[in-house]
Amino acid sequence: MNIVYPPLVEQAYQMMKQLNKNVSKQDVYKKLIEINMIDQQGNPTKWALDNRLVSEANTIEEARNKLNQINPQEIKDQADADIDNVFSRMPRDAFKYLNEHDGYAINCRELKKAILSALKDGSLSPIGRKHWLEVLADINSQED
Repeated sequence: MNIVYPPLVEQAYQMMKQLNKNVSKQDVYKKLIEINMIDQQGNPTKWALDNRLVSEANTIEEARNKLNQINPQEIKDQADADIDNVFSRMPRDAFKYLNEHDGYAINCRELKKAILSALKDGSLSPIGRKHWLEVLADINSQED
């Protein structure tokens, strides 16, 4: 059976094949989904488009160059700022030290209120917003 892969996968495969002769198109497809570059239909994700890693006219080579321009320290700093943003909205007693092994427990009700407040006022980065929405979904699923 001959599988037809989307253009972004084909472009990425051509680039990756130069770096690793043993890479398969399926490996490239799975990796592009894993790093949130494409969805399962092979379309660029909103994140990839918002971060200008791909566009209608972009090639994977252009996306790779843009990815190489991202400073990991800036991403870490923004993630830390997003965590501080949410946690600073919580009362001190929402954090309870359990013991040396387990560390701290966080009051889920207070965390949920803090996340909703940060989401409402738009003060989180796009990546932080996505992360905290996932945390909120986890909290909500545990409440059911």
